[in-house]
Amino acid sequence: MGGKFRLALLFSGLLSVSLFQNNNLYAKDTLEDGIIGLTKEEVREKLGKPPFLYCEEEPYRRYVIVKPENESLLRATFLYDVIIHDLYTIKRDGSSLEYRIYYGEDVADGEKVQRVKEYSVNLSDNPVPLGKVAEIVPEFKPAYKSAKVYQERLLSLNTIRLIFVTPETNELSKHLGSLFVDLDKDIQDWALSYDVMLCAGEPENVSANSMVKEVVVAIDGEYRIGKTSNVFGSKLIKNPLQ
Repeated sequence: MGGKFRLALLFSGLLSVSLFQNNNLYAKDTLEDGIIGLTKEEVREKLGKPPFLYCEEEPYRRYVIVKPENESLLRATFLYDVIIHDLYTIKRDGSSLEYRIYYGEDVADGEKVQRVKEYSVNLSDNPVPLGKVAEIVPEFKPAYKSAKVYQERLLSLNTIRLIFVTPETNELSKHLGSLFVDLDKDIQDWALSYDVMLCAGEPENVSANSMVKEVVVAIDGEYRIGKTSNVFGSKLIKNPLQ
């Protein structure tokens, strides 16, 4: 009886160690953009204290933007404990950029942490050609080597969306994709991706001169895009940046 008990304890201990190690494998990985996957504390070390906080409530899309000192007012607005996101305004080369950093809840070392699941860079005030986006949004540079680029038409917005999927996958990208994007266990090609929103009215023949109003940095993959291709008319195109 004692031997069986000790064996059970040993198995339980090994299982716990294995789960602990698997849960933290991705913690050693990073993604090329330098922001996706960071904790809220790491983002603020990198970008500083955000000038604004942002919160939205689904499914009604009600949102509030406040200064950090008014966070208590923001929390009082919503009926449940929603996650509060960071909003930065950054000036680069004469362009005013709005970075919205969106967090999701993760578990690391047995504790809940808020980790960047995606972020958007709004260029609406100063749209720029696709070929010049990386000059003012350095996080976009990995898009130049994307082997897979998909073009979609968002009919409700009369807007073309390009999805640049970078070729590298690692434990972090797989973890974030399965946690925040799609629970489908068959998806194994999660990678850093860029959703590029072109200005309304831009022609279907996309080039480096197509005007861009927003870039969303996230996690995506060819398998996931294929699941919604009938909805958005997704088609594979040559990378216009190459």
